[in-house]
Amino acid sequence: MKSVWTRTICRLLVALMIWTPCYIAQAGMIATQSVATPQAQMNGDRATVLSFIERSDVSNKLQSLGIDPSTAKTRVAALSDAEAATLAKQVQTAPAGASDDWAWVLLVIVIAAGVWWFFFRK
Repeated sequence: MKSVWTRTICRLLVALMIWTPCYIAQAGMIATQSVATPQAQMNGDRATVLSFIERSDVSNKLQSLGIDPSTAKTRVAALSDAEAATLAKQVQTAPAGASDDWAWVLLVIVIAAGVWWFFFRK
């Protein structure tokens, strides 16, 4: 009986050790451009977001939601540099008129099929 528990605990510990990531630290030289963000990039991010807000379709959508475009512009001016960079990246990489929700639908279908396969098949 003791050996069964010992083997079970040992197997659990081995599985946990394999599952735990092991990272190795590396040191090296880094470029100045990767550390210091130029002011032009920060202003470029804000300009990207502001040009997006100034588009007629976006402006109309903001007005339909009850937000004045001038208020939106002042809010963009109040964003931190990191927030402006994140928002500019989202504006640049957003799908044009599309949605990427199909991946989630496919995942749900695969999970449901797996549950059915393991529990309800005869």
